[in-house]
Amino acid sequence: MKDVIVLRDLEQIKAISHPYRVEILESFKEEPLCAKQLAEILGEPHAKINYHIKTLLSAGILELVEEKIKSGIIEKYYLPVARMIVIDKSILNSSNDNIVQTLNQASISLFEKISDDFYRAAENNEIRSKHLRHYNEFYLTEDEAKEIMDILNEKLYEILENKNRKDKEGVRPYNIALIAVPDVRKEKNISKKSSK
Repeated sequence: MKDVIVLRDLEQIKAISHPYRVEILESFKEEPLCAKQLAEILGEPHAKINYHIKTLLSAGILELVEEKIKSGIIEKYYLPVARMIVIDKSILNSSNDNIVQTLNQASISLFEKISDDFYRAAENNEIRSKHLRHYNEFYLTEDEAKEIMDILNEKLYEILENKNRKDKEGVRPYNIALIAVPDVRKEKNISKKSSK
């Protein structure tokens, strides 16, 4: 398994723009899994898992790594082709409506996954104020917002560079989301006031 795959193809981005496929990809650790195991992990029907596996396979995001015969049935074992999926910057800057719509759908899927993780943690009393930050009404250019995201991303990877982090005492898995979202509602209110 590679460390990173860079998606440069619209079909690949469409393949990850479904929240359920993100869930499937996040179910993998280091060991290959078959559709039956994924169905058990996610509590979903085997047929549903197979459908999404086929989509991820054809997009080159998931790969078949082994086949085993159990009780006369061939079980196929899969792994993601990389630990991390990144969308190519040239695609992110596209003005093509079809690409923009697909990127928006991928972003919504990711946000839905983050929301599910958040609600699950909240239901288990695992949300602490020290883990949650919300900054609002900052007036930034697009470039400034991107610069902030890049700096935070760089700092996160600087902390995570140590490959043996799982062995460190007190370490537990966290999902960290960095989101810079334009406040369209306030922007519309400002436009209304300035046009009067």
